[in-house]
Amino acid sequence: MFDRGAGDKIARARFVGLALAVALLGGCSMPAPVASLKNVKASSAQGSIELLPLTARTLPPASPLAQSSFPNSFLQAGEFDYNSVGPGDHLTVRIWENGAPGTPGLFTATGGAGDVGELVVDQSGRIYIPYAGSIRVSGLSVSEIRAEIRQRLRTVIANPQVEVRATDTRSRLVSVQGAAAKGGSYPIERGRSRLSQILAEAAPDQKNPEMLAVTVRRDGKAGTVRLSDVYGDPQQDIALRPGDSIILSDVVENVTVLGATGAQGTIQIPKRDFTLIEALGEAKGLSPDTADPRAVFVLRSRPGVQAPPLVYQVDMRRPETIALANRFTLQPNDVVLVSNAPFAQTKQVLLSIAQAMASVRNAALAVP
Repeated sequence: MFDRGAGDKIARARFVGLALAVALLGGCSMPAPVASLKNVKASSAQGSIELLPLTARTLPPASPLAQSSFPNSFLQAGEFDYNSVGPGDHLTVRIWENGAPGTPGLFTATGGAGDVGELVVDQSGRIYIPYAGSIRVSGLSVSEIRAEIRQRLRTVIANPQVEVRATDTRSRLVSVQGAAAKGGSYPIERGRSRLSQILAEAAPDQKNPEMLAVTVRRDGKAGTVRLSDVYGDPQQDIALRPGDSIILSDVVENVTVLGATGAQGTIQIPKRDFTLIEALGEAKGLSPDTADPRAVFVLRSRPGVQAPPLVYQVDMRRPETIALANRFTLQPNDVVLVSNAPFAQTKQVLLSIAQAMASVRNAALAVP
């Protein structure tokens, strides 16, 4: 006669065995979270990447940003003559005539000083004064303009005295835009003829001068340097020219850290010459439990070049390689990848198997 209790035990044992087999198979096929050293070498063998172990010979040069400079035409320009006037400038002119008090003159009905009024230098660089005619003043200083007017009026006025003042110097304005507390237009004048002097007044964000770009546009050309370069290199403190545009902008560049580190994700580059060691420090270092110190990689694409991506392999077990990593300057959009060690993957598989077995055991106990 068939024992129903024995049949239930057999069914439960079969269920447990089947579930355990599925769990074991699933655990053994668990994929690695990131590419392993073996995977990277396989991609190199297939020609999908160019793998370079980091050595003194393969250490890439510093980023070109470290040598950024304004164009030669900007560097070689001398100081602008800020005493001269040009088109768009406003001048006021007063003329004293040598005559008896109360006697009408050419510029006043009662004698004394006569105001010609505010004159605007036209696009041809000229102003017009009655009895003196059209006078070309562009490129002349105020004292030279005064002497020219006086010379012309001598034919109609005995010993004229002339006063000329520049009230609005629009011909020598430069503009400051972007990350500055006091952006706007500034005239080139004494104490305000060089880039650093204008920046001192415009008050750019000083929190991180290395990561603030200063772009100067002039006559269809442009050059960009970092604010720290303007302060540190006298050659980059260029003389300004009328019409210059100065644009201040934050430099936002990132690298990505993946794999067996203390923290993964995107890291904003905090300074120029940001090195691999500094990036790993920002990511809280290699994980002591899972990282493979032989397999720290820097993945670098080469836009516009018909060549596979560069992958630098850094063996962190070797002190000389760690020293090189401290000189390895990362570029924007680089990816730092730290592979898991083989034992870590095995440990993860065994842990998954143990968890699966525990789940199966609990399920079996729940079967009546």
